[in-house]
Order: sequence, then structure tokens, then C-alpha cells
Amino acid sequence: MTQQELADFSTISVRAIRDLEHGRARNPRRDTVRLLADGLRLGDRDREDLRAAAGRGPGRNRLRAGAPGSAGAPPAARTPFVGRQDELHFLTSRISASEDRLFSVVGAPGAGKTRFALEASARLQRDLGLRVVWSSADLLRAPGSQGQPPGAPGEEGHGQEAPDPVAASVGEEAALLVLDGPGTARPDPGPVEALLEAHPRLRVLTTARCPYGTVDEQVFLLEPPGAGDASEILRHHLHRADPLAQVDDARAERICALLDRLPGALAAVATWSAVYDPASLLFLLEEDPLPLLTPLGDAGAEARGADTRTALASAIADCPEEQHLLLRELCDAGGGATAASLAGARGISMADCGRALAGLMTRGLVLRDRRSAESLFHPLRLADVLVRELDTADDRMEIAS
Repeated sequence: MTQQELADFSTISVRAIRDLEHGRARNPRRDTVRLLADGLRLGDRDREDLRAAAGRGPGRNRLRAGAPGSAGAPPAARTPFVGRQDELHFLTSRISASEDRLFSVVGAPGAGKTRFALEASARLQRDLGLRVVWSSADLLRAPGSQGQPPGAPGEEGHGQEAPDPVAASVGEEAALLVLDGPGTARPDPGPVEALLEAHPRLRVLTTARCPYGTVDEQVFLLEPPGAGDASEILRHHLHRADPLAQVDDARAERICALLDRLPGALAAVATWSAVYDPASLLFLLEEDPLPLLTPLGDAGAEARGADTRTALASAIADCPEEQHLLLRELCDAGGGATAASLAGARGISMADCGRALAGLMTRGLVLRDRRSAESLFHPLRLADVLVRELDTADDRMEIAS
């Protein structure tokens, strides 16, 4: 339908329609929205979506979801939220009560950071009425900004400002912006600092491979869920893949342990239950878990599931040299190692060893076991398998050369 045809059907001027399409009119009147819906012959659900997009639906949510570099409404949850109530309460309490404004959820790929952030933002929106805006990290690299933060001067020396999708979405209101998944090893703190400075009532929650490293940033390490919660997550995904699939408690617990209880890995492996029974799955995972981290199914699911293996390999590759060497030392140790033993084996100070361990824990590649008198550190099992696979590949390349 052309602008002129819509104008004829809705009795709204072509100029007004053009202004709406180009974003020059951001707050259309209620009557304008109704006339547009009439002109487009929208049904009830589509009318509600149009009212919401125009800021005339419940909560005046003026958000456009889905486009890269745009800030939008949070996505719908694809899976139930299982366990982690203590962690959820801690994070939401800090966001609601702390004077700090940047919060980063870090941890292993597949640990469930996005689902956790989605639940936390829903809780804050429900309990506090806090407006939530959701975006990928591309928001801070919006097209045309050349890597500059929203609101920075435009290119080509025209002195124009780059579009600010946050201002378009929340204006001057108090809000929580969720930046899901900065993909770089170390996110650039500059754009997010500029964003917080430009919007004094904005708080930012990120899911990231590593913290931004700003002075006031609050870092929250999301560890894998407990054994019982992991088994429940596994059963949920098994049932989705094969409603007749049955797995006993012992096998479920063993499968979860082999996959470090990572929800992303559990979801990927469960898709294979369409072909293999739980006993066969367990056998295959004990032989080599890596191939099953790519889900069986459509291309979209396969691309999502491949992230667990790919992101783990990327996280290992992105480690600074000392972290990389310490991870290899841990993998060779077997059964865990103390910080003192690792420092001695590497010939480095306890302070340097502690810094390297902290970096590995932040990436989710190393877990700390506090049950013994002196803390033991263990590599993530999947990280151990990947490190050994990479070492084997390096050895083969050396022999070939």
C-alpha cells in the first residue's frame, strides 16, 4: 500500500504518514493511531501491537523491537526459568537499590545469561514498574555511527548527532536498558559510559563475555545451576524434542555433569533424543561431548546451539597468555588445584596467579570449589575437552610441517 492509498483510506495526510515512517513524529495522537488501524484494516491483535509501538498501548511502551541497532521491548521467554532464585533476588535488589548504574552478568557461554537477564528485567518491570528496553550490543554500534555512542557527532563533519535509540524509546524516564551479548573479548567501555552520561536516569544491565572494566561497574558471575535444577532443565528440553523420552535420575544427573550443567549445552544435546535414547546419549557424551553441542534440527536452532561450542573455543582463544597457560596447567592437573600449587607450577607470584584465575572464572572457564579447607579450582569439563582437542590439532600440524 502506498502512502497516498493509506492517506485515502485513513483520512490522514500523506505528510503525517511520511513523518511517522521517518521517525519525525514519535508520539502520534490516539485518534491518529485509530485512523491508521482503520485504514490498514487491522485485527484486534495487530491494533494492540500498533498502539504499543506508538506508545498508546498499556504502559505507553514506545518501543520498536527487533531491528539491529534499535532499542525494543524484551523478547518473549522461550524456556521456563528454573531455580536461581537467590541469584535473581540479589541482582534485582542491587539494581533497584544501588547507586551504581552498570551491571554486567558474566559467565560461561551457555550458562543462561540471557534467560537470567530476561527474568531479572521482567521482575523489575513487574515489581517496580521500571521501564525495560532490550537490545543487542549493536545498539552501541548503530549504523551510521561508525562505532560512536548514540548522540555522538555525526560523520562527514556536518556536526549532526547520530540517532539516539534510547532517547527515542524512553525519553527522560527512569529505565533499565539490557544490552544482550557484547560479542567482543573485552567490550569497549567508552560508548556505554557516554550512554549513561547522556541519560542520567538510565541503568544498564549487560550479558557479556567479560566486564566493561569501568570503575562503578557491578560484575555478577553466573555459575551453572545446581544439579537438581539442571536435571529439570534437561527433562524440559528432552520432552520438547521427544514427548515420550524418559530418563532416570542417575542418567539425568550424569548427563548434566558431563555438560557442566550448562543450560545451553543441555538444550542442544536434548535435541538428539529424537534419534538416541538417554542411555545412548550418555555413552556418546562420555566418548566425546563436542559433536552433540550442535543441535539436531532446523538451521536456526543449529546456529543457536553451535554458539556453545564456538563461544567456548572463542573464549579460550581470547584468553591473555598467562590465563591460557594457567588453564592448560589446570587441565593437566586433574582433580583440581589450589592457587598456591598453580603459582608454584607456573613460577609466578600469588598475586599474578590470582589475577589470572579471576579472569578465567569471569569467562566461566574455571570454577572455584569452596568445600575444602583450601579452595580448589577446576576447569570447566567442556573447556578441558576443547583444550585437549586444540592441543591434539596443534600436534598434528607440527607433525605435518
